[in-house]
Amino acid sequence: MSPVVEALQASIDALADIDLVDLDDGSLHELTEATQRLHGRLEVAAGRVLARWDARQVWRNDQSLSPAARLSRDLNTSPRSARSRLRGAHAMEQVPAVTAAVASGALSTDHVALLARAAGRAPQRYADDEAMLVEQCSTLRFADAERVVTYWLHHVDPDRTQRDATASTERSAASVSQTIDGTVIVDATLTGLDAHVFVDELRRLSDAQRHTDTANGIVRTARQRRAAALIGMATRSASTPPGARRPRPLFSVLIGDNSFHDLCETATGHVITTDDLVPHLDTAAMEVIVFDDAATVISVSPRRSFTGALRRAIEVRDRHCQHPAGCDTPAPSCDIDHITAWTDGGRTDQFNGRLECPAHNRHRHLHDTTTNPPPARDITYLDHLRARLRWQLLHDPPDDLTA
Repeated sequence: MSPVVEALQASIDALADIDLVDLDDGSLHELTEATQRLHGRLEVAAGRVLARWDARQVWRNDQSLSPAARLSRDLNTSPRSARSRLRGAHAMEQVPAVTAAVASGALSTDHVALLARAAGRAPQRYADDEAMLVEQCSTLRFADAERVVTYWLHHVDPDRTQRDATASTERSAASVSQTIDGTVIVDATLTGLDAHVFVDELRRLSDAQRHTDTANGIVRTARQRRAAALIGMATRSASTPPGARRPRPLFSVLIGDNSFHDLCETATGHVITTDDLVPHLDTAAMEVIVFDDAATVISVSPRRSFTGALRRAIEVRDRHCQHPAGCDTPAPSCDIDHITAWTDGGRTDQFNGRLECPAHNRHRHLHDTTTNPPPARDITYLDHLRARLRWQLLHDPPDDLTA
């Protein structure tokens, strides 16, 4: 056994021997965070070894048919797990800056898989932009980093993005069968934009069903609530008179932000291309949200509660619960909270509003009372006009500026 492996084994033995009962909460949290970060560093180091082992075809020494077969047998793991480890090791070679960021603790191995897919799609552009993407991902939660990478792919390879979206939509299919006792079995595969529209509405109806059940003292599992939501969809469709206006999916077009200049997504944050909207233009609702900078929406409201355009502005800006604990509850499931309470003179505007999930907003022992709102500023018509003109110049500059 090599000295490196002996030292690593000794360190693991020492970690395993720690008496966790004697640790206070602060020490236990510190140990948890440190070991998880070191786990990422170990994965990077082990992946480097595994990739070289595969490249030199050491696995052939006993006449194994594949590296996954040898690894699976020697480590007593499933072939699927062995193949996953090999894919991860080779993905690290595609994204050296990401791998270095994982080794330093700034990113996780999940970012390796995320950015390796981007590198495979547009290798030359990725090589040019890797440092920028790593910097962006290092400052964002993982869900937001996924959105950034998706927008980057839309920008650098729009034709491939649209082809994939079209092919994905064509793979949608559903079947309904009935058993001899009358039970109906629904089996569906939904892809592309239709999948997001369906899932968002199913989640909304499931949440509404949960509130109704709680008020009526009814106890159901999450699966049972989703089944009730599907029945609700069918009932609403069947009861809607012919020609009546039905609820329409909402799409958001965000313009004017200095970070990104052309964003398009569903109201719940699923990234789409502008071409994806074309089949839905006669049945969907669209909104345009103008940013003056990355954190300021051109929008004000004198109302007591956060509703309408102001609520959407805060949802699009915050994306998820803003509690300092780092809650990831998505915008559609959140309340809009006054940072400085209304009763204490707090304004109802975007600067004093933030997303908080119901638990963090409504339970006093969980609610954040330490955050102060940023300085407020009045949004004028000139601000609105300036942001729109800036966006127009970026997307459709006059001929004399491009000659």
